[in-house]
Amino acid sequence: MNENTRSYDIAAAVLIGGRSERMGCPKESVVLSGDGRTFLDRICDEVDKAYPKIISHRYISQREDQNVIRGGYVPVYDKHTGIGPIGGIVSVLERAGKDGCDAVLFAACDMTGYHYGEISRICTHYHGESVLFARTDGSRLQPLASIWSVNCLPAVSSIIEKGDHRLRDITELVDGIKYYDTICPEAYVNINSMSDI
Repeated sequence: MNENTRSYDIAAAVLIGGRSERMGCPKESVVLSGDGRTFLDRICDEVDKAYPKIISHRYISQREDQNVIRGGYVPVYDKHTGIGPIGGIVSVLERAGKDGCDAVLFAACDMTGYHYGEISRICTHYHGESVLFARTDGSRLQPLASIWSVNCLPAVSSIIEKGDHRLRDITELVDGIKYYDTICPEAYVNINSMSDI
């Protein structure tokens, strides 16, 4: 653990996902209007602000056919393709466990408003839960901006084995699910709900 006050070793993983049908190109390469950075650069810049004081390791979750490189980030290739983000989550949790991390904060690269303040707040609220789900509006789960313990890896793997790829179903399989109710719901808006980039 780095010199700081954190009780748990929390890594961060940026999920770059796939191609945006709406944008006509891979999500990570979409350039933000008026900003000049790509989605990937934008979210990684915010994660970088948390490293190493809050975040101990940085990963980029990607498919085998992608070759996204960013300095300081370890690429983690999805061992389970075609099943959505749950495949990336299980692959990153496996790697993080090998690296000695307790948990991973996942951040989808297309949440263009996600920022250091949210990273800091959710990590402060993490106290060893199996999953600390971020919530907006008091009920809407944000699994791709939540902290997942490496200890819930067997439960996530069992979902995949059963052919169920819904991240929210983890709530029925493990104890220790808690919720972080954000004070900044605009940070969780992704490109699917945006009218203009």
